[in-house]
Amino acid sequence: MLIWRRIVRLLLVLTAWLVVAGAVHAQMPPDQRRQMRQEMREQWRQTPQDDRQRMHGEQRERWQMPQEDRQRMRDEMRGHGGSPHGGGRGGRR
Repeated sequence: MLIWRRIVRLLLVLTAWLVVAGAVHAQMPPDQRRQMRQEMREQWRQTPQDDRQRMHGEQRERWQMPQEDRQRMRDEMRGHGGSPHGGGRGGRR
């Protein structure tokens, strides 16, 4: 349960960071944004194919979660507790 709280906190922090980064990005002139995107594309193309595949694989592994863990997390976030019998505080009627 402590792990899920950490995951939720991490997601909240990342979301806040993305909002701030998006706001900063939106304030940049369009030409500068285009140039930055082009530089990022060029950097990605220069990365060896093996490294790109490894990065994609690692990212996929980090985000994979067993089905029962996903269901338990959904139940906890909805306030159902996490017991398979609908325990916890309140529920849908």
